[in-house]
Amino acid sequence: MNESAFDRLEAVVRETAAAIRTGNLAAMGDLAERTDAALAEIQGETDIGRIEALRALAHRNAIGLEAAGRGVRAARRRLTEIISARGGVKTYDNAGKTRKIGMPDGSLKTRL
Repeated sequence: MNESAFDRLEAVVRETAAAIRTGNLAAMGDLAERTDAALAEIQGETDIGRIEALRALAHRNAIGLEAAGRGVRAARRRLTEIISARGGVKTYDNAGKTRKIGMPDGSLKTRL
């Protein structure tokens, strides 16, 4: 076994963790390819201590990616809310019918 294969895999896993922490999700494709290549080099290895340490690092990365995914989904939902609120908000009147409440027509300059 080439000891540097573990080192390369550990380096990629740590780079992935840094990319997750900084929000550099664009780097994930390249990091995934590099991870696959490094994993192919250590197939069949039995250094359980190093494998468990790498598994723990990868698990933390998975937790970070899940959190990043939740953050991206929350941001998308919020942007959708903001965009739909620009066109007005629907509410219900006393009779249970929907009514649109929106910004007055025209620009601020026109309204003043």
